[in-house]
Amino acid sequence: MKIRVKVVCVLLMLIPSMMLWSAGTKEQGSAKTDGAAVITIWDFKYGDVQGVQPAMKKIDDLIMKNNPGLIIKHVGQPNDNYYQLVRAAVQAGQGPDIVMFHGGVQAYEFDDYTIGMDQYIAPWRSEISEFSWAYCSEGGDGSKPVHMVPLTTQGFGIYYNKALFKQAGLDPEKAPSDLDSFMAACEKLKKAGIIPMVAGLQGDPYTIDFLFRCFIANIYGDNVKDLGTGRQNFKGNAQFKRAAEIVQEMFAKGYVDPAGTSTPYFMDAANNFAAGKGAMFVGLLSDVCHWKVFNDALGKDGVGYMPTINFPGASFKDQQVGQPAGIGYSVMKWSKNPEAAMKVVEAYARGEGNAIWMGMTGALSPNKNVDINSLGYPLVAKILEKPFVLDFNTLLLNEDANGNFDRYCAQAFVSKEITIDKFIDLCQGMLDNVQKAR
Repeated sequence: MKIRVKVVCVLLMLIPSMMLWSAGTKEQGSAKTDGAAVITIWDFKYGDVQGVQPAMKKIDDLIMKNNPGLIIKHVGQPNDNYYQLVRAAVQAGQGPDIVMFHGGVQAYEFDDYTIGMDQYIAPWRSEISEFSWAYCSEGGDGSKPVHMVPLTTQGFGIYYNKALFKQAGLDPEKAPSDLDSFMAACEKLKKAGIIPMVAGLQGDPYTIDFLFRCFIANIYGDNVKDLGTGRQNFKGNAQFKRAAEIVQEMFAKGYVDPAGTSTPYFMDAANNFAAGKGAMFVGLLSDVCHWKVFNDALGKDGVGYMPTINFPGASFKDQQVGQPAGIGYSVMKWSKNPEAAMKVVEAYARGEGNAIWMGMTGALSPNKNVDINSLGYPLVAKILEKPFVLDFNTLLLNEDANGNFDRYCAQAFVSKEITIDKFIDLCQGMLDNVQKAR
C-alpha cells in the first residue's frame, strides 16, 4: 500500500516542522555522536508535558542506563498535522528511527516504509496476546508480518460520577443495567439540575462516535469483523437503527449537554467531566480521557463505569468495545541501526519500562505480565471484567473513512441535516467500500 502523494502546498506548510529533523537537529536515522547510536523518536504524546512526557523521559533514561552507548532523542510532534509530517518524511526518504502510530489503518498505510518485526519480537511475543499482534499487521488477521509493537489496548465506555448519582437519588454503586434504567437515570439527573451526559461535539462529534462503537459491540458481538466481509451490515439491521433512535432520543430529551455543540471533546469535554460538571461521559480506556484521569480528579472510589447501554433487541449484553492496538511504535526502514531502535521499542512494551508507562500515564497495556492490581485503581479491574469485542472502526480503510463516520454523526444528530435512514445508508457505504477493497 503506497503513500498518496500530497499536494505541494501541504509540503510547503510543513517545511518549518520538517527542518526540525532535516537540518536543525540532523535527526536522520540513528546518527552517530562520539561513537554512540542516536535513536530519534517521533510521537504525538511527548508534547503532553504534564502527563505523558514525564513517563517517557523516565523510560528513556532507564533504557539509556541499561544500554550504554545508546542515546535517545525524543521529539514531540503536534497532533493536528502529525500524519502529514510523517508522510512528508516518507516523501523525503529520511526522518526519525521510531515513529508512533495509531493501531490499524493509520499504521498499515506506512507498512512499505517500516521494518517487519517478527524476528525481533519472537523471544517475547507470547507476553502480548495474538489479538493485539494481529492488528499490528495489515489485514488484522495475523497473516502478514508485524510492523508495529502495541503499547496500549484502546477502548471506549461510559464513566459516571458517583457523587452526582447520589445527589440525584440514584444508587452510586449500581450502573444502569438496561435502556430503561439508563433513561430513568438521565431524567432524574436532569430534574436535579445535573447534566446527564457531558459531551464534546465541536468539530468532530466524538461523544456520538464513541457511543455508537459501544452500541455496535452489543449489536454484533464477535461478528463485528464480518462488517468488513458483507456477512454483517448496518443497513437492514433493526438493532443498528434502534441504536441511532436511542441517540436521537437522548438529544431530544436534553440528556446530552446542549453546550457540547461548542465544546471540543479533546480535552475540554473530558476536563468538564473531571471537574464534576456532568454525571456521565463516554470516554476512552487508554491514552487520554480515561480511568486514571477521572479517578485522580474525582477520587479512586468516585467513578463508576459501564461498557455500553444494554437495550432490548440487542443480540449481546455488556460487551466491551476495544482496539487491540491503541498506539504503538514502528521502526522506519531508513534507520541505520534497527537493532538499537528495536531495543528501545521493546523496553517500552515490556518489563519495567512498560510498568512505568501504564502506572504513570493510565494506559491499558496489552502485556499480560503487567500487575494490574498493584496500580491501586479498582476501576481498572472492573473494566477488564467485561469481554472485549473488536471496535468496528478498525475495519475502515483509511483516515478519510474515519472522518466520514464523524461527519455522518454530526449531520444526523448535531446539525440534523439528514435523517436516520440517510445516516444508515451513508454508514453502509463505508462498509461497502471495505468489502470492495478486499
